[in-house]
Amino acid sequence: MSLRVDAAGETLWLLADGAVWWPAARTVFVADLHLGKGAAFRAQGQAVPAGSSARTLARLHDVVVAHDAAQLVVLGDFWHGAEGLTPSLLDAVAAFAERLPTLLVLGNHDRRIHPPGLPLQVVNGTLPLGPLTAAHEPPPTGSLGFTLAGHWHPAIAMRSHAGDRLRRPCFVRYPHALVLPAFGGLTGALTLRRSELARDHAEVAVLGDGELHWLPEIR
Repeated sequence: MSLRVDAAGETLWLLADGAVWWPAARTVFVADLHLGKGAAFRAQGQAVPAGSSARTLARLHDVVVAHDAAQLVVLGDFWHGAEGLTPSLLDAVAAFAERLPTLLVLGNHDRRIHPPGLPLQVVNGTLPLGPLTAAHEPPPTGSLGFTLAGHWHPAIAMRSHAGDRLRRPCFVRYPHALVLPAFGGLTGALTLRRSELARDHAEVAVLGDGELHWLPEIR
C-alpha cells in the first residue's frame, strides 16, 4: 500500500514499510536505520537479541528490488554507535552498496563514527536532488524548497472511545518538508503533539501492519 504526495512539482509515494519512492528518479529514501544498535548494546553487557541489523538490511533489499530502484538515499543515522561496527555488519553493508548506488546524508550518529572504505557516497550537510533536498534534520518551519528528512523518528498517539491508547510511527508532511519514520528495527520514537502539528499545517500518515493511512484532519 502507498500514499501519494505531490511536492516541488514531483510525485512521491509513501510506502507502508516507512520508505519513500520517487519514481521519476527511481530513488528510494529511508531514514534512521541505526545499524549496529543491538551489537552496541550487547557490547555494553545488555541482553539485546541479535539479528536486527540483518533484518533491517533484508527489508531494505526487498524495498529496492520491488521498485527496481536505481539508487538509495539514506537520510542520516545509518549507524548507531562505534561498538556496533562489527566486521560482519560492514561486510553486509559493503555487499549491499556494491549492488545498488547508495548515498548517505550523515546524521548526528554517523558524523563521529562513519567508517572509511565503504562503497557509499557520503554527504555532510544537505544533498540537492533536482527540485528536492535530502537532509538529516528537518528544516525550520517556513523554509524554502522541499526537504526530505529523518532524525525525529516521528510517532503519533491515538485514543479509542474506550480510552485505549496506541502509539504508531508516522510520516509527517509539512508544506516545506516530509519527515520519514525510522526504518530501523531497534529505534525509539518521538511522539508529536497534535496541537503543534495542526499549528504547522502538517498532515500525518500512520503506519500499521503493512498498511498506511492518512490521519483525519488534525484540529
